[in-house]
Amino acid sequence: MPYMIISLLLFCVFAVYEPHRMTVNTIDFYASDRKVTIEGVIVDEPDRRPLQTKYTIAVDRMIDRGRSTQHGITGRILVTDRELTQTFEYGDRVAATGKLTRPEPIETFRYDNYLSRYDIYAVMYRGSLQPTTYNLQPSLKRYLYRTKHHFENQINKLLPEPHASFMAGLLTGSRRGIPDDVMESFNATGLTHIIAISGYNISIVIALIMGLLIWLPQRIRFYPAVIAIIIFTIFVGASAAVVRAAIMGILGLIALQCGRETSTRLMIAWTGAVMIAWNPKILLYDAGFQLSFLAVIGISELSPLLDRFLYRLPRTFAIKESVQMTLAAQIATAPLILFLFRRLSLVAPLTNLLVAPVIPLAMLLGACATLLSYVNYPLGQLIAYGAWAHLEWIMQVASVFAYHS
Repeated sequence: MPYMIISLLLFCVFAVYEPHRMTVNTIDFYASDRKVTIEGVIVDEPDRRPLQTKYTIAVDRMIDRGRSTQHGITGRILVTDRELTQTFEYGDRVAATGKLTRPEPIETFRYDNYLSRYDIYAVMYRGSLQPTTYNLQPSLKRYLYRTKHHFENQINKLLPEPHASFMAGLLTGSRRGIPDDVMESFNATGLTHIIAISGYNISIVIALIMGLLIWLPQRIRFYPAVIAIIIFTIFVGASAAVVRAAIMGILGLIALQCGRETSTRLMIAWTGAVMIAWNPKILLYDAGFQLSFLAVIGISELSPLLDRFLYRLPRTFAIKESVQMTLAAQIATAPLILFLFRRLSLVAPLTNLLVAPVIPLAMLLGACATLLSYVNYPLGQLIAYGAWAHLEWIMQVASVFAYHS
């Protein structure tokens, strides 16, 4: 029944779905490697990295080589600022100057399809940004992104690098500042998923809350876990990817709490179908959606089967739940990872087993240390030493196994 419903809805979606059409009023019509100046508003969280920052700008005006000004131009572009002379935020109105072009595939990676998920069909690989006006109305998203930025700066004060960037990845999903050798170790050992806000990270939040409230009945623990997911989602900025991961995480939680497998499967099928109906491109081009969906199915279908093998693990600090969810999600997503990225780490099950019990503790200590440091910095720094030790263990596991793999 669930598969019939989702198949029928998918058929209806693609029957009425219309692909993007380029016209003289869309910005990608002018993406022919010529220098232009566009004006618009930053409509997504800036992607800040050590040597560049990427801004998603909703365009409403274009100046072609300083000669003609065209109003009524619509569409989004991705501008890469390598000068870094000024810092802009979500909601700022800016002017960007540079060569406008269309994104193209990068080797086997379909970069154009990747950006099309966000309705981006034109890019500036080297853009110069200038402010226009700042008299914009305050918004919740602007406040959330600013709070997240301050939180990450506080982490940098408490922890050295690369531990600070690693902790920011665990708590806020930011990857800026993580050295290439650390990322390569995570890729080789199947641990990349822990440093991006995804269904896995949401499941860790669930497991952590469920473990800390182990003294309460299971049906009561459900509600604090859902509240924790919502708070966590809002805190990290509530982007589309994070909201999707939160929905999938709540589904996984319901799957563990609900005794009726048919109802759980039906709910997962309906949720996936509705998300695809909202944006059909995620089915084909969004690996995050595909992996999150498979991870939820793994938690729902495989996690109970693993219980008999993991019953000896302690439940303190959600160690058993964390390991169980991690292995279930890894098994479910492994075939797709092999298909999409042409890689499959044979040591991934072992490395995940070694680090899974440590991740909830690292996240808990890191969050507590950062929050307490605002009130009592020495106390926060003392707790941060414990977080550093857990992060160091994870990185050492990744380094050792990457070297021998």
